[in-house]
Formats: sequence, C-alpha cells, structure tokens
Amino acid sequence: TAIPRREALILQAVLNHPWLLHAHLEDLASLEFRHAGAEKLKNATIDLFAHDGSPDPAALKAELVRQGFTDIMEKIARAITTDDVWGALQEAAPADVIVTWQQLVGLHRQWHSLLKELKEAEQALGADPSEANYLRLRDVKARLSGMEGTEALIEGFGASSGRPARSL
Repeated sequence: TAIPRREALILQAVLNHPWLLHAHLEDLASLEFRHAGAEKLKNATIDLFAHDGSPDPAALKAELVRQGFTDIMEKIARAITTDDVWGALQEAAPADVIVTWQQLVGLHRQWHSLLKELKEAEQALGADPSEANYLRLRDVKARLSGMEGTEALIEGFGASSGRPARSL
C-alpha cells in the first residue's frame, strides 16, 4: 500500500537529516504511523540512532539497507512527488529543516487527533442519533476535509537554503 505523504516526508527528513534526532527523538517516537512499513522503518531508525547517535545520513541509510529496509525507503522516495516541502530534501539548510520538521510533526499530530475525534463522534452518533451528535460528526469531517492536502508550506520557505522565494 502507498505510504501517506506526510509520513513519507517525516521519514525522509529524518533520513536526510538524522541530526534532527538529537533534539527530536521523542517527537519521532511519539508519532503514530498508519503504514506498517513506515512504522517499522521509524522504529529501526530510532534504535539505530539511540545506539549510535551518528548524524551521518549515508551511514544511517546504509545500515537501514543492510537491515532490509530498501523497499520501504524506495516507497518513501516515490511517495514524495514534489520538491515543495524543501526542508525534507538533502540539500536543505538546517533552519529550513527545523521549520519543516515542526510543521510536519504538528500537522501529523493534528491529523491523528482529528481521526480519534472522528471515531468518537461516529460512536456517539451511533449510540444517540441526535442532531447535536450529527453536527459534531459533520464538524469533525469538515475539519478533516480542510486538512486534506495540507502541506508544510510557508512563504519564503527554503530561503535559508538559497531557494528563491515565491511571489504572488
């Protein structure tokens, strides 16, 4: 199955910039991934970093390949079809990587929170088909729909990496 784009971006950012984990290891560990392969790669990356602590992306990727994660790493690369999320790319400057990381993690947490809220609203409506429960369900669905396609993009994004800013 396809890896959700945001999960792929989070993992790509970590694989290209493992130094992120010096300050954000717990952030990564606390994230829930829907894709089983992405979850396994996340856990393997955390284990490697916890034991080695090396910020070298080539060494991290080589060890993950050695452990059999080639297919999932290729799926991650294919899941990212645009360079719009600059901070996940290898050539991004540290300042852009940090901004991207914060946005990706924030969006991912918000998405999972809304999914949990959706399940609760569906259960509440099933137990009590009142108008209040229907409106709650509709509100949660609207917020989820509003998040569809939301990416970690900001005006001037990538400027620290030398990427020209977009103008409107």
